[in-house]
Amino acid sequence: MQTTKIGITNNQTSPAKKKIWKNPVRDTGYAAVVLGATSVIAANRKKINLHKYLAWAAGLLSAVHIGIVEYYKHKSKTNTQK
Repeated sequence: MQTTKIGITNNQTSPAKKKIWKNPVRDTGYAAVVLGATSVIAANRKKINLHKYLAWAAGLLSAVHIGIVEYYKHKSKTNTQK
């Protein structure tokens, strides 16, 4: 029976080298939803200024999210046409 060393092999990446944005579509989508929900909570608690800023941030992240989705859609169509 062979024994193997437990740890990081050459095929695996170390925790220090992991990407922060593994999936930008998922990450921006969740961030937009969280900011939108936080904005609704702030509005219900009558914190109007905070609500405005959170709503703008949620809208901006939603636009970034849609832009990334459309970019990937366009990129995949151009790769398949070649």
